[in-house]
Amino acid sequence: MAAFDILHLGHLHHLRAAKRKGETLVVAVTKDRSVNKGPDRPYMREEAREYIVRNLRMVDRVILVDSSLEALKKVRPQVFVKGGEYRNRILTEDYEWCMANGCKIRFTGPPIDSSTKYHDRLRPR
Repeated sequence: MAAFDILHLGHLHHLRAAKRKGETLVVAVTKDRSVNKGPDRPYMREEAREYIVRNLRMVDRVILVDSSLEALKKVRPQVFVKGGEYRNRILTEDYEWCMANGCKIRFTGPPIDSSTKYHDRLRPR
């Protein structure tokens, strides 16, 4: 699950790597009310962010959710793929759901880019 508020190269690398870990890539986009990246985020409404992600070649389906646990319960995946930066930061409820439902947890490579980095550079000083 991600906001995809500023789509960047790191997102594309992550999504391509995630697609290679399963047959179908379902991407969970964070709903506006649940984006927690600061008071002036998200920049784009959830419908726009969902539309952009849905139109990426490697993406098979997109869902809008408030939490990763909600996404897991809706999709019931065989593989749950997170970015490498989450390797030691999986939420307890996500881990427990995956273990109880036979869902493998996999990670893509290290982060390549950051929406927050762009946000910080674009913010007036």
